[in-house]
Parts: sequence; C-alpha cells; structure tokens
Amino acid sequence: MLLLASSAAATETDWVEVAPDVSIRIVSSDSVSDEGTVWMGLEVDMPADTKTYWRVPGESGIPLVIDTTGSQGVTGLEVAWPFPKRETSAGYLDHAFYGHVLIPFQVAVEGDAAVLAADITMGICSDICIPAMAEFELHLDLATPARANDLRIRQALANVPLLDEGTGLLGEARFDAETERLMVEFEDAGFDPSSMIAEIVDTPLLFGEPEVGPGEVLSFPLMGRAEPSELGNAQARFTFDTPEGPYEIVRPLVADGAAQ
Repeated sequence: MLLLASSAAATETDWVEVAPDVSIRIVSSDSVSDEGTVWMGLEVDMPADTKTYWRVPGESGIPLVIDTTGSQGVTGLEVAWPFPKRETSAGYLDHAFYGHVLIPFQVAVEGDAAVLAADITMGICSDICIPAMAEFELHLDLATPARANDLRIRQALANVPLLDEGTGLLGEARFDAETERLMVEFEDAGFDPSSMIAEIVDTPLLFGEPEVGPGEVLSFPLMGRAEPSELGNAQARFTFDTPEGPYEIVRPLVADGAAQ
C-alpha cells in the first residue's frame, strides 16, 4: 500500500495507518544544532505483539528505508538505531522492535524553510509480514523548537548504543573464510557476551549468536553467503547491552580477514 500524509507546517505529521492497528508518523524537534542538524524521529504505534526491524533486519525481516530525494533544504539523513531484540522464531533469526517505538534520525538542513519529504518503506510483522509504505511531507518551523518532541526524541536516544573503544574487551577482528565465521579476540573472561550482535558495517550480512571458542576467541557464524567485495576494507561492528546501557565497538577486519 502507498499512503500520503498531508503537507503542513507543524512539529509532526498526521498519523498514517500502514497496516491493521499499525500507524506511523514523523516528529521533529525543530531545534537546529550549531552544526546545522535537526533531530527527528519515525514514530511507530503497534500492538505489543507486532514488530518492525533493526538496521540488519534478519532472515525474515524487511529493512527500513527513508528516501528523502524530494526534500528541500535537507542535505543528509542518519538514523540512530536503538538496541533491538534478537529473537529466533519459526527457525528464523531476526532483530526487531515491538510495540510503540520511536526511531530517531538526524538531518542536515540549509536555510530557514527546510521541507522534509520522506518516502518510507518498512517491514511490519504480526501473523503475516508485509512491506508497509507511506509518504510524508513536513515543513520544519526552525524558529520555534518543539520541546515536547525534543524530549521524546532524547528519551529514545538513551536506548541508542554509545560508541566505545572496547579496550580490554575486544581485540582484532577477522573473517574466517574456511569456517565462515566472524572472529574477534575476547579479552575479558568476566564479561557476558550473550547479547552481542555482530555485523559488517554498511552490509546486510547476518551473523548468528556469539560463541566463545578456544583461545578466548568470540565467533559469530555467518547466516548465508558473503561476497569478497563485502569484506574488503570492511569494518566489523559489535553491539551489546549492559546494565549501564547499550554500547557498540567497531573494529577493522585485519588484512587476512577478507574472504579468499
């Protein structure tokens, strides 16, 4: 389905129903940073048993795409992903969000009359999984910050993993082409890595749950196949939860980590 939200000067768009009992909208803080950026968010209102997907959706998930081609005065968009739930259902591994969720994103703006035109495609899954689509247009009122939306977006940002150097926790990372596993040196035997999600930055490659092997090496089995081009000059990202909140560690794949 393709749905259109009305165009208006406001701090949020109207809600648009994209699936039974599932509605989405765009909200904006309308607050410009010194760097010329504005925090916004895709708000998804779903029942508690309905889900949408993280940046690496999984085996059955559909990725979120926000196309801003038709925008005016908007020169970039970067999603800040909250930490997801990893689950295996009906034999499929997915990374998902359930119920009501706000996914923050930051846009770069130019001028005082920026207009965000966003074509949204995303996966919605309950009894069945469907690709949901909607179009939004929001005229940003940058002279008047929306304090309520700013607070809600910042609350969502509290669930976004912080970048950590990982000193004393993770060492070098490599991809073992023979076993088809992403391997990383695991330096803290007292740390529980069970929540850790591994990925190759800017690729859809999916890896399974972590396993601690001989020599204190943490390994993640590849689910599917990897092309050598996806691993050349690549970076591995390890995202995990802690009692203090979620974190992520980025490691370049060492030279012999590329698939042969």
